[in-house]
Amino acid sequence: MNVISRTLKFTLGLTLGAGVGAVAAMLLAPTSGKANRAQIKSRIDEILQAGHDAQHEREKELQEYWEKEVNVHYDGKEKDEHKK
Repeated sequence: MNVISRTLKFTLGLTLGAGVGAVAAMLLAPTSGKANRAQIKSRIDEILQAGHDAQHEREKELQEYWEKEVNVHYDGKEKDEHKK
């Protein structure tokens, strides 16, 4: 059995196991389906918000870095060298 075949079988087994586990957890959970859905939606919303916040923070950091680098390259001697 080659590596790709073994990897695909492992991935399929992992996915199938995760699916069965998720269904079992939903069926055996101590809360109702409506409460579970609300909890899952809330958690997904938190994750998405954290992702958006991280994205905006990184964009701000990159913008500040870019502005700093542009000022460094166009101040002093380097500015005169670019005119030549």
